[in-house]
Amino acid sequence: MAQPSKPSIRKANANGDKPTPPPSPPELVVVMQPEASMRASAGRFEALSGAPTDTLRSILADNNATMRPLFGATEERIANFSYESAGVAASAEPADLVNFYLVDAAPEKMEALTSDLAKHDLVAGAYVKPGAEPAALLNDMAPSGEEAPPTTPDFTSRQGYLEAAPGGVEARWAWTQAGGLGSGIRIIDIEGAWRFTHEDLTGNQGGVVGGTMSTDIGWRNHGTAVLGEFSGDVNAFGIAGIASDAIVSAISIFGGVGSAGAINAAAARLGAGDVILLELHRPGPRFGFAGRNDQRGYIAIEWWPDDFAAIRNAVNRGIIVVEAGGNGAENLDDAIYQTPGTGFPAGWTNPFRRSNRDSGAIVVGAGAPPPGTHGRNHGADRSRLDFSNFGALVDTQGWGREVTTAGYGDLQGGTNEDIWYTDMFSGTSSASPIIVGVAASLQGMARARGRAPLTPAEFRNCLRTTGSAQQDEPGRPASQRIGSRPNLRQLSICAFGKGKERSKEVVKEAKEFKESAKELKDARKEGKEFVKERKETKESIKEFKDARKERKEFKEGKEFKEFKEGKEKDKDKDIFEGWGGFRERISQPTAVAGEEGELQGRIAALEGAVQELIHFIGADLRPDLSASALGGDASGLASGDEQAKRLKDQKDTEGF
Repeated sequence: MAQPSKPSIRKANANGDKPTPPPSPPELVVVMQPEASMRASAGRFEALSGAPTDTLRSILADNNATMRPLFGATEERIANFSYESAGVAASAEPADLVNFYLVDAAPEKMEALTSDLAKHDLVAGAYVKPGAEPAALLNDMAPSGEEAPPTTPDFTSRQGYLEAAPGGVEARWAWTQAGGLGSGIRIIDIEGAWRFTHEDLTGNQGGVVGGTMSTDIGWRNHGTAVLGEFSGDVNAFGIAGIASDAIVSAISIFGGVGSAGAINAAAARLGAGDVILLELHRPGPRFGFAGRNDQRGYIAIEWWPDDFAAIRNAVNRGIIVVEAGGNGAENLDDAIYQTPGTGFPAGWTNPFRRSNRDSGAIVVGAGAPPPGTHGRNHGADRSRLDFSNFGALVDTQGWGREVTTAGYGDLQGGTNEDIWYTDMFSGTSSASPIIVGVAASLQGMARARGRAPLTPAEFRNCLRTTGSAQQDEPGRPASQRIGSRPNLRQLSICAFGKGKERSKEVVKEAKEFKESAKELKDARKEGKEFVKERKETKESIKEFKDARKERKEFKEGKEFKEFKEGKEKDKDKDIFEGWGGFRERISQPTAVAGEEGELQGRIAALEGAVQELIHFIGADLRPDLSASALGGDASGLASGDEQAKRLKDQKDTEGF
């Protein structure tokens, strides 16, 4: 595969297009064989394996070049940092950072030098990376010549991306939540330059903490606009950042640091839950790695081995890495990206296909804002903008046009850069800072809730399963994936649930409290049940005592005894008054003539009353009702009854 041509300052093309900010210098990266255990630091140049290094030293000397560890001062410190990072993520493999070296050489000698290095036995790979650029297509706005008013107006109503879904990301709702402004979260932006003296970037700014800023105004406007989206001060003028309480710093890729070195330096300063933003892309293989004013064929930087390793190491530390997907109008699923670049190490696989390997970054595409924003129309809301890269790799989208933020000066200009604002920031450059603001806001909410921060994998999963869906646009169907626009309300539910704890994130103290609360609740429930059962037991005991008394009285046969002896007495109350008026029923006259008939009727009434009482009496105490209640006397009574009846019938017949 062709190597990139030596860098040059691009001029406006025949159509008058303005050039993008100048790229960073190209980088020559060497990957040593792991078994060599190379040491090229602290005055050393040797292989701990014992392999000779004289030829390698000569190649470098002949080209007036030097080689140094890419990711730190010494290989030992790099190794410790890599394994420490793996310890943060329980299942993470340590990123292989020890074997990467940066070769400092004149750009015109890089091509030949790379070829010679790649042939050496101790070298696993040697390649040149094209210079990186900001993913800033069409950001050629010129400052207005009109001087700004004494006080900057409030431009927040023009920041539609702050608003409710689906047009915005629900930032205003997030601001009503504890931690929703990103409190306690640190962000590092990696690109070229910034204006940290801007009037709307006075709070929570850490400044440049690595590299050397470019002096190019294009880089400076770009960085300032990026910061404004997530870090703009909350005040009565200008713009507002999505996560203005987060602490923001920057690392420049200029000054010999390079993109991978800047990522690693940022990771060393941050911890789990913090955020790194990669506002870069570079020319890919589509056009032979050549720089272009239209940025066609530009791709996300993780395709290069050292950038991938640096991102993976940061993610292993629990840091969320937000990566611009690039403005190359490329399908990142294309087979062209399966072929390794010239000099890539053997065994390299395409990271754009996560089934091969996964950097862990959040990759961002550029979507259209709602039609009519600032009086312009770029297609259906949330449809892919024509310059945005797309594919299965892309996780989510932000506004790729019409972003109101700090810098450039087309919305408010004049001679003072510190009060410049724009209405037209564009590209995956404008889309990615929105995702950074969303990440910091959500992580701030997590901290305010006393939770562990979301892991990069958890945040990515929530982004891919929630949000306002991508829309179709003629020629740019939703199948050209850039993902959904984030919705912070939905993200908070994905992350925290509807007010319920997710057991895997509950700290030990919270878990113990929850268990104690359950035990208390169970104890209260058992106490209530005990009181209820005790009350029911007391009532049952009383009913049992009453039943025993009733059975005893019945067993003694007091009523029957009084009846047989003819000593019936009136009682105001007895045990039978509650069951159908026992006394009244047995005292009613019968239709049977004579004294015996009257007695028989009373016996029948008594037996009926006993039948009504029988289910209250235990089986062992029940009388035998198969015979008359008067035992053997009953048969005689029955016989007498029949005889009396016949005599009466005979008399009645004779009377007719």
